[in-house]
Amino acid sequence: MRVLSLGHRLQHRSIDNHTILNAPNLADYHAIVLDPAATFDVVRAAARAQGEFVTHADVPVVNGDSSDATAGLATLLQRRRDEMARALENGATVCVFLAPQSRFHGVTGLGGFDRYFFLPAPDGMGWDEEAVRGSEGTQVAVEDHAHPFIGVYGTFEKAVLYRAVLNERAPGFAKHARVFIRAAGGDPVGVEFPVLNGRVVFMPYPKEPGANWLAGPEGSAMVEAMSESLGRRDEVDPRWAKEFMPAGLEERETLVRQARATVDQAQAALEAAEAEAAALHALRAVLWSAGDTVLLPSVLACAEEIGFKRAEAPSGEPVLTDGATTVQLAVAGSTEAVDMAPHYRLRQRLDRIIEARAIAPRGLVVANGQRLTHPTERKREFVDALRVAAEAVGYALVTAPQLYRVAHAARAGAPETMLAEARRRLATTDGLVDFDDLFEATPPPASEEQSEATPEAQE
Repeated sequence: MRVLSLGHRLQHRSIDNHTILNAPNLADYHAIVLDPAATFDVVRAAARAQGEFVTHADVPVVNGDSSDATAGLATLLQRRRDEMARALENGATVCVFLAPQSRFHGVTGLGGFDRYFFLPAPDGMGWDEEAVRGSEGTQVAVEDHAHPFIGVYGTFEKAVLYRAVLNERAPGFAKHARVFIRAAGGDPVGVEFPVLNGRVVFMPYPKEPGANWLAGPEGSAMVEAMSESLGRRDEVDPRWAKEFMPAGLEERETLVRQARATVDQAQAALEAAEAEAAALHALRAVLWSAGDTVLLPSVLACAEEIGFKRAEAPSGEPVLTDGATTVQLAVAGSTEAVDMAPHYRLRQRLDRIIEARAIAPRGLVVANGQRLTHPTERKREFVDALRVAAEAVGYALVTAPQLYRVAHAARAGAPETMLAEARRRLATTDGLVDFDDLFEATPPPASEEQSEATPEAQE
């Protein structure tokens, strides 16, 4: 578990210290510490250009519109508000050091910015001047010793300087609040609220936030409190823990490691099987797919099964290669007959190659017409003009069922001579390609033993 601290310096190996401007995405964290006063000061300084400020990606922050080279302050603040809401939706705990409300109107593009701009509130509540009231004092008392964040307060209980209190009479307070620390006069200064799917925990300020004597103990206590609040175990066993091994623990840990290895192997086998099944499914999907998003990968899978190699043209389009031959590819699917659209796309590519390289390139159109009809019941898979265009321009035209038939045969162990002939036709034919003759069954010759044993079969 990582803890993100915004404006409140803490020391611990699990804590990331940042400002509201240079922090990573807040929604990546389930444990967030927010110092509203320090955060407000950073935003005000950035709005007044009192220093140089950058985002987590080192993009300069400017008080204006965002551009390719800068991040607009208003846009960044609105993004942080959305990220905080997503973090709470994900079940995060946000620890907030209670500060009085304050407003600033110097952010370009943002009507008004206050100290609690980023922080969602429970239904029916808001962190306005009615709910958060300025106050100062050093005398506080614990009301709920079972609260997870009492340990954080304990690191500075002798050096408290609270700066605000919460109003118990504010709308929604009684319904949502769990008070665990009060000022001497009774006002709540340590309160937890459920917000979205997470919780917001308000704490009083230490007198010297970020002081060297405090940052380490407070950081350790904060990690423990967040772990308890989230129900997570963060601490690792110390190095000497093995000296105190309960009987049977080492054997159980060995069994756990073995079981985990078995699970990992099973997961790897599952992923491999799913990948192989997906690859085979892609062959069959050529019969009903349409478009470059689905049909094109299926066509490429079938072509590779037949023996073509997949490559990429300089312009980025996929091509097929067979030895020194390169075939430009266009595919199209339709619930009706495939029209002239793939011809125009392929012709444009062929013309560009002729113009640039002065060679006669080869092309192939795969047409999947009447794609939702059973392959044996299709009557008109492409318009006649597409066949005539293939013959006239000089490229091959093949239907998806014909291509699948050869790919299926290849998968079933068809001889290389048959596949080589299929590749030759796809790479050299001007017009419609047909493979029916490749599948004409030739009866195998009878052996001498069969001939002798059944002489009547020779008659």
